[in-house]
Amino acid sequence: MKIDLRRLKLRPQQSEEFYLETTGRNEFLSEVGGKFAAAVQVDLVVDNTGKIFVARGRVRTTLQLPCSRCLGEAIVPVDAELACNILESKSAEYADLEEDIIIHDPGQVDIDPAVEEAIFMSIPINPLCKLECQGICPQCGVNRNLEDCHCETREIDPRWEKLKNLIRK
Repeated sequence: MKIDLRRLKLRPQQSEEFYLETTGRNEFLSEVGGKFAAAVQVDLVVDNTGKIFVARGRVRTTLQLPCSRCLGEAIVPVDAELACNILESKSAEYADLEEDIIIHDPGQVDIDPAVEEAIFMSIPINPLCKLECQGICPQCGVNRNLEDCHCETREIDPRWEKLKNLIRK
């Protein structure tokens, strides 16, 4: 995803708006077992401060991730804030902002790393297919959302487990 800053570069203390839409890179989500279910939309406002470009906006998309309880499909909407600083070249003056800076070639800036970071940071730790997901039975492996499990659910206090074994003998 590239934005063209050539016009804005000639106008210090001005802003320019960008609207971008593209398909997401499914390889990016492969580590979490997900994929993009919708296009990635980016609304961005870039300010030329005279020294650096300051970009801020929103990233919107929909992800398909495995449910953390039943391993089914969880559809997760993403509406994340995007903010980064853009420099033409590295300088000692902005060395402390290193993680936010995207250095661009003349005129073109690839904002994919900042967009992907915003998406990744908005992925929930435990995505759910629905709030009332019952998950998988730990004993028989049945998806409790689809069918009832008939396993014995009575749990024995581990401190009394040895007594249970004595009774059976």
